[in-house]
Amino acid sequence: MTLTRSGTKDAPITFTGAALVPGGSPAVLTPRGSTPALTLDAVHDVRIQSMGIGYASAEAVAVTGSTGVTLDRLSFRRPVPSAGGTGTAVRVDGASSNVTVSRNRVPDGYAYGVQAQSGASQVTVTTNVVTDPRRGGIVLTGTSGAAVTSNTVITPCATGISLEGASRGTVENNVVASVAAKQTDSCPAPTAPLYSVSAASADQVTGDYNVAANGVGTSARPRPEYAWAGTPYTTAVSLHDATGQGAHDIDGLNVPTATAPAEHSALIDSADADAPGELTTDVDGSPLVDDPLVHDTGTGPAAHPDRGAVERQDSITVPGDDMPSPSRGVAPFVTSVRTDDATTSWGKPIATYSVDFGDGSAPVTQAPGTPITHTYTTPGVYAPVITVTDVDGSSRTVRSAAVDAGTATPPAASLSGALVTTADGQVDAGDALFTVAQPADAWEVASRVMTFGDGDHESLADGPQKIEHQYPATGSYTATLTQTDLLGRTTTAKVTMHAADAFLPITAQHDAERTIPAHGVLKLSAATVHADSAGVDAARLQVVTSGAKARGTLTLYTDGTTRPGTSTVGFEPGRTVSNEATVKVTPTGAIDLYNSSSGPVTVNVATLGLQSHTQFGRTYHPATPIRLLDTRGATGGHTGAVPGGHSVTLTVSGAHGVPADANAVVLNVVATATKGSGSLTASPAGTVNSGVSGPYWTTGQTAGAQIVVPMVPLINGKVVLRNNSKSSAHLVADVVGWYGPTASGTTFQPVSPVRILNTRTGSGGRTTKLGAHATLRLKVTGAHGVPASAVNAVDLNLTVPSPTGSGYLVAYADGTTRPDVHSADYTSGHPAAGAALVKVGANGEIDLYNAGSTAVDVDIDLLGDYGLNTVS
Repeated sequence: MTLTRSGTKDAPITFTGAALVPGGSPAVLTPRGSTPALTLDAVHDVRIQSMGIGYASAEAVAVTGSTGVTLDRLSFRRPVPSAGGTGTAVRVDGASSNVTVSRNRVPDGYAYGVQAQSGASQVTVTTNVVTDPRRGGIVLTGTSGAAVTSNTVITPCATGISLEGASRGTVENNVVASVAAKQTDSCPAPTAPLYSVSAASADQVTGDYNVAANGVGTSARPRPEYAWAGTPYTTAVSLHDATGQGAHDIDGLNVPTATAPAEHSALIDSADADAPGELTTDVDGSPLVDDPLVHDTGTGPAAHPDRGAVERQDSITVPGDDMPSPSRGVAPFVTSVRTDDATTSWGKPIATYSVDFGDGSAPVTQAPGTPITHTYTTPGVYAPVITVTDVDGSSRTVRSAAVDAGTATPPAASLSGALVTTADGQVDAGDALFTVAQPADAWEVASRVMTFGDGDHESLADGPQKIEHQYPATGSYTATLTQTDLLGRTTTAKVTMHAADAFLPITAQHDAERTIPAHGVLKLSAATVHADSAGVDAARLQVVTSGAKARGTLTLYTDGTTRPGTSTVGFEPGRTVSNEATVKVTPTGAIDLYNSSSGPVTVNVATLGLQSHTQFGRTYHPATPIRLLDTRGATGGHTGAVPGGHSVTLTVSGAHGVPADANAVVLNVVATATKGSGSLTASPAGTVNSGVSGPYWTTGQTAGAQIVVPMVPLINGKVVLRNNSKSSAHLVADVVGWYGPTASGTTFQPVSPVRILNTRTGSGGRTTKLGAHATLRLKVTGAHGVPASAVNAVDLNLTVPSPTGSGYLVAYADGTTRPDVHSADYTSGHPAAGAALVKVGANGEIDLYNAGSTAVDVDIDLLGDYGLNTVS
């Protein structure tokens, strides 16, 4: 800023910023580029006071061709660093006169604190603090009528006060202190004298009542205290003896900082009160007071000033309970401040208490005794300021803890949540992203804590928050935000996180082939079934049994748990049988397979996918079955039985409601009118050794299976069905669901295997066989760990243990039209099992239809459920 306007002696132009007090914010002028923050150009009668001067790169304040200028109580920021210091805090050019530079603070980093150039006149530099100038603290060159009074300069690297050229004036009541330093680029003159008066000025300058604080005893610094007319003097006595100057000067002191002198210091009450430019207050605006504990050695009025820029004050103690009480309440409320127990170190009586309650009302000032009361009418947080003043004018200002005037009701807490998803829609079904909104009257909130329902908690910062939290296991968790306001009142908000699993498809490979002895258990490790990665809770496996020596069942269950009363597949000698099942895994991933028969059986196990609550995976979308292929007619574009050893290619994803980016599809495949024994394999088109075994059959048998075909990688959205028989068979295929990177799908919640229907024992509420062409309805939600609502599908295993005829079961959502799918095919005298991912009706029920001509017993085992992917 450049100021070019002027005032008059009776009405000077005055710029006043906010006073720089502890906790206050001054008005700041910040320079741009290399120009000064403030230039006073050819002006007169102008006063600049109580301003902050920003980080200068050169000069901070320049006075050029001006007169009648006062720069008072300016606070300078450190300049941009440079090796030898940067610029000058205040420069007065040679065409200026009648300039007063008073009560300013100039920090480390400037080359010069105050500099007057040759030709300047009537320049008064009084009661300033300059610390660590790099080339000179206060330097007046060729200046007439100079008064350098009551300044404090801490100077390790340069002369503190210099009158150069042919200057005329006085140097009184100053403190220049040396601090030990080594010569460097940023400390050019560590051995320079503390005071310097040139030969041309020596006969026109008087100096007295100054302090050369150059160390005590053995700690004396290796630098002269004075250079007078070019001659160095190491002590005040030697200066006085040679020149007659400094009759009342003091040396032999350590003054390391520009603070008030310690009690009983030689600086107290020892200055010349009549020195030109002496003010009535110190650099901080505190009055000049008489210290009764120190004998006065100065000259002038009774209350002698201290030497330097900082006056020792009476130490006033304001007890901690002299604060507004009560300090919190619902507005409007009344508070008061005690005014009867402040004390002083000098024994001076207290004259006044003044309280600014911080709410814009006028400060209240009164004599001690009666409490000062005040009513806070508007809600808010206020910072009261209490000033206690003794009879001599010494004061103590204290800032109390904030006063909290609350609203009638506490701010409401707000919490919402969502599962964490990727840009392409994959979901980490056990990872929640909670959103804490900023409440109304947010200023009133003191603290906020989130508990996640799993034992973890987190303290929240101010403002709106996004908090991500990974849950340690599947299940429902209640997350709670507890918000406490300034008055101690709490509000809460809750959401329920349904931590579940997302599906990770795996290219189908045969992972293990083992023979399990009669009534034996096969343990498969995590690595064997690919379940040794983060957060895996369950594996989708295909099990093929062969070489059985006796009839029996195979049960899959979690290693280390009690074997459940369920079965995965039934087998018998002379037949190869396959089925799929989802099985929970331990934290180490191990699973067990139990052979219930009296003879050994060989099993081949392949992993089709994993369910994880910590990895980004795919969601499941159950569908109303859609027929892709029926070679008995023209559906799917293939007519006629598929010859043995031949394949049929079906377009699956990108059609029939299955998106092109589906990662796995769930197919219901059936082989019928079979002319010989065989099996079916389903593979993504273009892949090698990645097929999923479908049903196995004998000559003339109709055999079906529900299979999950991983589409990894997805190639043209096609699946190849291969007839592995030597003879022909008709093939039927339906899409019953798909997995894909779509966050709107459903996620999986595994349960410990449980039999929810057994028509032989009455489990599930039915004690009779399922009749021919009959339907039973079964409730599958609200029990066995399945939520009562928001369930879209269940993972089941259907078993017909001892059929006396041939047929198949159809499982489908209650309230919907029965589809023509084979959930489990059975033939007379042979046990049958079939995996079924079944949509659930809106009422939480499924229907089971017996398409056979004879009544059959039915077992249904529950393995898990698929629910909506929500945080509610």
